[in-house]
Amino acid sequence: MAKPTPEQLAKINQLARVPLTEDEAYVFPAKLVGDQIIPRRFYRLTPNFLRKMAVQAREGVSLLLDHSWANMGVMTIPLGRTFDSRLQMDGDELALYADHYMKLGQEVGDIKIDQIAEGIDAGTIFDTSIGFTVTSQTCSICGQEYFGGNCPHIRGREYDSKLCTVDINDGDLMENSLVFDGAYPGAGVVGMSNTSDLQSAIKCEALSEDAKSLPSGGRVFYSFSGKSGLDGFVLQQDKNNEAETQAKGDDTVTDEQKAALAAAQTQATALAAANSVLGQIRATLSVDNDSDILSKLTSLSAQAADGATYKVKITEQACGAGVRALGEAFNVEAMKTALSHLPVSEIEKIGATYEAQAQAALGGGGRHTQGDDVNLPEGALNGTSPTNSQNDGGEKTPEQLKALAREEARAALKNTGRGNLLKEDK
Repeated sequence: MAKPTPEQLAKINQLARVPLTEDEAYVFPAKLVGDQIIPRRFYRLTPNFLRKMAVQAREGVSLLLDHSWANMGVMTIPLGRTFDSRLQMDGDELALYADHYMKLGQEVGDIKIDQIAEGIDAGTIFDTSIGFTVTSQTCSICGQEYFGGNCPHIRGREYDSKLCTVDINDGDLMENSLVFDGAYPGAGVVGMSNTSDLQSAIKCEALSEDAKSLPSGGRVFYSFSGKSGLDGFVLQQDKNNEAETQAKGDDTVTDEQKAALAAAQTQATALAAANSVLGQIRATLSVDNDSDILSKLTSLSAQAADGATYKVKITEQACGAGVRALGEAFNVEAMKTALSHLPVSEIEKIGATYEAQAQAALGGGGRHTQGDDVNLPEGALNGTSPTNSQNDGGEKTPEQLKALAREEARAALKNTGRGNLLKEDK
């Protein structure tokens, strides 16, 4: 069964009251409708209405079985919902596609969602049909309201070799239904690859109120709605094609204008790249605004300087401990070079090891009296080396302990691959 991508799941969970996991959500894409004439019914949905439907499909409309709301006495509970949409050119047809989701494991009445999903996967459930309301439908011949007006034409008939159709200009998308035989050609479940195939997707932007020119042959959508009034939209790809055509060559454009258009395209590309880099920097620094980047970098620079100072300090301490532990056998300069490539935590560990070896070699600085006896140890007055109760065995001389520590250090360095840092005994 098709699982949602992370991007799809995020859109789904904007609609779900309780967030769904990728294992709970079943998704599938479907072609809802297009701007071609519906056979035998002679209706046609205009691009204006399709654009409005695309917005409503992104907001989420119900997924039903066989338009159950239209059948009296039949329970109408949605099986799923749309969560995304796109307008796409299929040849000469402007088509509306939508992505749907259902929650696996649910039962609606006596219908199991998993069985519906299995039918879609098997290809036995494939046709769809939209349910919608209409507030404006005009005659393609005279442009008047087809119903309740003064239009004298009959849909499906020809007038001066021109077919009469009813153009549906406005209304609302209510639902999409899984059916056995849809009315619009090609409407139905499509291959899952279409969920991410946006190469021919149509992107619109609001038409500026002070626009004086439009791309040659460009398309403009107008949305008529009681809520928003009259809204105009132009296709972004048409505008881009126009700029590209002008940059390459057009007899109506001067060389200076061509150069200016080419420069503007170069600047736009550079600006887009710069904005992308800035976005990555903001994400890395965990800041929301560009204005916060400089202060964050200043703070990080100060922390880096403090870190560098601390690293020098603990490196000196580690090397000092190494000299105390190994004497002339310890190669200070080579060790500093090696430690400079290590993180602070590793330098601290190495320094602690050398410090422990130095303590053992030098007798640990412990006292030589035992218990409450404040008298000097036996032999102290005649020059005999005192014993150290803190050393293992208590019988080794400082020279012996130092030699032992040196050998242990050599072995430790060889085990870590740093045996070259010890000077050879002469």
